[in-house]
Amino acid sequence: MYNPAGLIASSMLVNAEDLSKIYSRGGEKIAALQRVDLQIAAGSFVFIVGPSGGGKSTLLHLLGGMDHPSSGKLTVNGIALDQASEDELTSFRRQHIGFVFQFFNLLASLDALDNVALPLLASGCKLKQARQKAAVLLQQVGLEARLRHRPAELSGGEQQRVAIARAVVGNPSLVLADEPTGDLDAANAEAVMQLMLALNRTLGITFVVATHNQALTRFGDKVYELHAGRLRDEHC
Repeated sequence: MYNPAGLIASSMLVNAEDLSKIYSRGGEKIAALQRVDLQIAAGSFVFIVGPSGGGKSTLLHLLGGMDHPSSGKLTVNGIALDQASEDELTSFRRQHIGFVFQFFNLLASLDALDNVALPLLASGCKLKQARQKAAVLLQQVGLEARLRHRPAELSGGEQQRVAIARAVVGNPSLVLADEPTGDLDAANAEAVMQLMLALNRTLGITFVVATHNQALTRFGDKVYELHAGRLRDEHC
């Protein structure tokens, strides 16, 4: 039977219902997220904006299977993360998630090529094949001349390009970027955002970007504001 509601549901990569995360510190309970409802369509480019301490990183950690919610339901790519074991979350992250961090998190001892190849090697890919795929991605992000340069030999913008290539090399369902331009100047921040948007459009990978930089949100399909653990649609 034709089911338009079912079709709509299947197009949603992320479904969060009444999602909360409570931390205990020194006997005090801190609500990092409070009853968040969120749907993210597959292939979209979404921004989560808000001040530091508002819950952006916590939300990304939950979406990426790095932590369990305290309550509520969370499904990403059809997988119920709120019910998953630690082993299932590890498998989920390897198969479905790419991460981009503010401070790049590249291995200093490896060159750009091997930093990008690393997730493929961890998944059992042969070295030659992993390097070939990594080289293609580095060419796509404009670093074909920097394959054998180590992080210390690259600018901040170049390091973030390497990190973005590493995040997408395994063809994840979802890339989570936590303040990816926070350590870059305005020109490099713009270039990095343009790059992520281009990869979103060409590869069809969903991006969720957490930032406090409102000026960058013009690139997004959807913008949410997260303040004191509560989420709202900025365009409502």
